[in-house]
Amino acid sequence: MIYCRVIIAESSDIMLNGIMELLQSKPHIEIVGKAFRYNHLCAQVESVQHDLVILGPMITEKFSHQLMGYLVNRFPDIKIVQINLDDDEDIIFNKIQKVALSQVV
Repeated sequence: MIYCRVIIAESSDIMLNGIMELLQSKPHIEIVGKAFRYNHLCAQVESVQHDLVILGPMITEKFSHQLMGYLVNRFPDIKIVQINLDDDEDIIFNKIQKVALSQVV
């Protein structure tokens, strides 16, 4: 498994805490930032060294198309993982690994 620094964006503090707890159980994943709104996320993306951004299910549900379009336009090299409400632990880690490995040259 590749070492990965992540920023988590989630508008629900309960979901954010759950995602953080899940990720903190993996030694190869380091949480380097968190954001409750997309303007906070943009500030994090600009100022924090990271490998990928995780969009939680609540922020994705509210702002999916606007947020994805804005992030990709503003940060063309951004790597994004979207978590859905029905994703289990294995699915989440497979998504992270797939996106993280896509950066390896």
